[in-house]
Amino acid sequence: MTGTTTARPTHPKWLLPLIGGLIVCLVIASNTGNAVWASWVETNPLGLIALNSSNKYLVATSINVAFWPFLLIGVVRLMLPDPLFWAIGHLYGPRALHWARDVFPGSRSLLDQVGSGEENSTVTRTLHVLLVIMPNNVVCLVAGAARITLRRLLLLSFVGTVGRVLLMRWIGLLFEDQIEDVLDVVSRYQRWFLLGSVALVVGYVTWQAVSRRGLVGGLEELEEELGDE
Repeated sequence: MTGTTTARPTHPKWLLPLIGGLIVCLVIASNTGNAVWASWVETNPLGLIALNSSNKYLVATSINVAFWPFLLIGVVRLMLPDPLFWAIGHLYGPRALHWARDVFPGSRSLLDQVGSGEENSTVTRTLHVLLVIMPNNVVCLVAGAARITLRRLLLLSFVGTVGRVLLMRWIGLLFEDQIEDVLDVVSRYQRWFLLGSVALVVGYVTWQAVSRRGLVGGLEELEEELGDE
């Protein structure tokens, strides 16, 4: 019996631009939150965590937001990127891992373990743990490349994300007096904090775009790296 070659799977041409476009929207939202946080942290806390639910904003807004809206918006916003990066890893496999090595240089060890192509139960167990304790972009991408199902990814990520939001809520309430003191300073010098934040965001995004580093720089090369020939 002669050997056969397996054709590289192709995907609809619109799929990768759609995934990339949705990630771009999330990146824009996150950077907008970083820019306007000083004016929104007290006046529009739910809007701030809808744009960017990083730990510092969850803690800062926890004292001014009711529990259920805080939990719902925080969990949904944090989980929005998960299926998108999972899809990149699942659909594009080794090419996605190669792209991610430049975008997430700090995670090359994990990327190399999955990219070796060896069935390794230890790697799979490690991914399951990471999806609970830190379901970030690169972990979700690697989980997709490692053929972890979307249902399992969303379940593990949900458990970990709920825990993370609750932890930030608890920390915020524990240090409520100190947070109020910080917010008073931010309110007093809000204009300068706002101008400084905008300048930092513009500078950082420009640096990533020009140097083609980080997620902003990597998104510019997403279709070139992963697009079907």
